[in-house]
Amino acid sequence: MSEQEYKLKLLTSNQYSEFYFYASIDELEEYLNETLTITPEQFLECYTLGQSRQFFEWIKAKANQRNQNEQKETNEELKEAEEQE
Repeated sequence: MSEQEYKLKLLTSNQYSEFYFYASIDELEEYLNETLTITPEQFLECYTLGQSRQFFEWIKAKANQRNQNEQKETNEELKEAEEQE
């Protein structure tokens, strides 16, 4: 996977405070394609803290899924290597 450029700085919140997170245009486009029928520009012009929180959670879930898949592949490779020994 190539390195993404995190050009977007979005504001969101949790139960403790507001905070910023960074995302790429590609991530925002993928998220909007799955959830809303607006362009990234439209989202950035008028997003709410709730909408940015949903986007933030979507990024976290996607990263967790990717990490689980990578761990599964690593475990399978280790198992195959042990079986060959």
